[in-house]
Parts: sequence; structure tokens; C-alpha cells
Amino acid sequence: MTSQSVSKRTAYLSAGGLGLLLSAGYLAMASQLPFGEMDAPGAGLFPVLVGGILAFASVATIWEGWKAARAEGIEIPVGQDRLRLFKLIALLALYFTAMPWLGYSLSSWAFATLLMRLLSALSLLRCAAYAAVMTGVIYFFFIYLLKVPMPTFAITF
Repeated sequence: MTSQSVSKRTAYLSAGGLGLLLSAGYLAMASQLPFGEMDAPGAGLFPVLVGGILAFASVATIWEGWKAARAEGIEIPVGQDRLRLFKLIALLALYFTAMPWLGYSLSSWAFATLLMRLLSALSLLRCAAYAAVMTGVIYFFFIYLLKVPMPTFAITF
């Protein structure tokens, strides 16, 4: 496999800064959800915890990049590996774009199916079956047990 190289310092500072921006947006959206009471936590508790952890990890990444020597490099994939990385990024963008219209269940199932197919040699049918199980388990825990509000199917004709 051939690769290109980029400065470790630049990569860490960029990734940490992007993570910090994403965590700020995520925390802003999570703050609109109800937090509930101490004995009955609301839907906003888990997203705030996730946003806080992402912010902490982003600051740690920035700190690590700040301390890194300028001469150190990180290899960036080229060829088929880079194409697969761009497909993953496009798939994530499509997932987040489709969720408000297709709802959590359908968009998550489609995303997980396509992601497994992209990253493995499994058949499409097997990927679809595994994705259905994963989507169902996540649905049960977050939507049914924890009462986290998720988008539902919203396409009207």
C-alpha cells in the first residue's frame, strides 16, 4: 500500500478543532432535550454526556498535537483505501441527511447495511440481517427503555 504523509501536529490540531466544533453543536442541540429529575433522568442526559466526552477528547487531541514535533508525520491512505474512506464520509453525510425524512429505524438500517458491505466481504443479505439486529437492539435500549426521541418516518406524498 502506498501512502502520503501529513504533519502529525497539523492533523491532530485540525481533528481536535473539528471535534470541538462538532461537540459544541451537539451540546447545543442536546441542551434542548429535557434533562429530567435525579430519580428519572430525561432524554437529554445521555447526549450531554456524549457531547462532554467528545469535547474532552477533542481538547486532549489538540493538546497532543500542540506537543507533537513538527517533523513527525502521519500516513494518509491513497488509491483504493482513500476511495473507501471517501465512500465512508459520503455514507455518513447521507445517513444524517436522510434521518429526518426516513426516520431513525430505516436510515440506521440502511446505513449499517451499506457500511458493513463497504468494510467487509459479507454478502448484502447477511449485512442487511446483521444491520436489522443492530438497529433493533439500539432501538430497544435508546428509544424504548431510555425514551430518547428519534426522528420517525416523515415522507408524505
